[in-house]
Amino acid sequence: MPFDLSLDYVILFERLFDNSPEGVVIQGLDGVVYKANRAFCEMFGYTLEEVVGKDLDNLVATDENLRSEASRRTSSAAMGEQLMFESIRQKKDGTKFHVLAFGVPITSEGEVVAIYGMYRDISDRKMAEEALQRSEERYRAIVQQQQEVIVRYSPDWSITFANDAYCRYYQTTPEEILGSPMTTHIPEKYRKKTLERLTNLTPESPTVISEEETILPSGEICWQQWFDTALFDSEGNIVEYQSVGRDITERKQMEESLRVSSDRLERVLDETVRVLAGTMRIRDVYTADHQEGVAQLVRAMGEEMGLPEDVLKGLWMAALIHDIGKLHIPGEILNKPTTLTPLEYEIVKRHPEVGAETLRGISFPWPIAQIISQHHERMDGSGYPRGLRGRQILPEVRILSVADVMEAMCSHRPFRPA
Repeated sequence: MPFDLSLDYVILFERLFDNSPEGVVIQGLDGVVYKANRAFCEMFGYTLEEVVGKDLDNLVATDENLRSEASRRTSSAAMGEQLMFESIRQKKDGTKFHVLAFGVPITSEGEVVAIYGMYRDISDRKMAEEALQRSEERYRAIVQQQQEVIVRYSPDWSITFANDAYCRYYQTTPEEILGSPMTTHIPEKYRKKTLERLTNLTPESPTVISEEETILPSGEICWQQWFDTALFDSEGNIVEYQSVGRDITERKQMEESLRVSSDRLERVLDETVRVLAGTMRIRDVYTADHQEGVAQLVRAMGEEMGLPEDVLKGLWMAALIHDIGKLHIPGEILNKPTTLTPLEYEIVKRHPEVGAETLRGISFPWPIAQIISQHHERMDGSGYPRGLRGRQILPEVRILSVADVMEAMCSHRPFRPA
């Protein structure tokens, strides 16, 4: 139905007044209510009869402190001031709630004759705001109490927040650091890499972990582990970055110390193996040459198979001394040019276990002794000394066994005529 412009303004006002979703009231300069709508009565818990003719401030602010504040507002409106404010008012049962209130003077011939008041219940909004504020306070308390350094920065890399731990670590203050580039404490050689890493963050992969050096104001170089996170809006645009870092200098120093110790241990083991291999050369040059040939073969085979360097190192060491047990075989048997007797052959067959026993007291990071003890075992169980088969034999042994046979077939051995 089209709007009727001929509708009497009084009727129009009445309809707007009565149907307004906000609580509306008209009061005289003395504070007495002339008129109130249904929403006002429902908001404050009164009937219309209980409101009209009563002092408004006494109805909606029974608490003495509230009534004093409400009376001041009424006086201001009566003097011609337009008001908009947030405050607390009371229902009939004394319940307090938050309102957004408007006070508009009604004038006639230039004089204020009444006050038009409007109230909106904003309790839900205030509760949400207070909850948000409490949450923010808890968050800030947690962040400030963290031992980890926490810093936030905008997409243009300007720092917007730094917690107390950050300021202590870098010997600065919030006033000094806020607004400065986030690269301030990042060494020059890491800056480009850091910015590229952050720029590549996506809503699907918003976090990245890194370890980098950092320079303290004292000039000391320390190590930090960073958890960098990009925060995105609903359209996938970066709103802010947050980085959480912890000092890992001590861990890095321990890792370096362990690396140095590991390198030193590896050199000692390498020298030990070479000494054992050299001892074998003094006793039997043919066996020593054979061991070196097998060591070269297993490394070449392992590289072709794509084995890790650590595994190759262990294989090479095992191959270089795999016949060390032959040191305990009498020379006349070891290099006998004629056929061995059954007893002599049994003595020779013991050399894998004797070799393994020789190495039991050396703590290798690889199963060297076990490899040596099995290097004459065969997949079908026909080998010696224990007749192991299939998966009972170490994978490294299978490679060593093939290289052992190949080298033996291709090289001169003094006992071959036998």
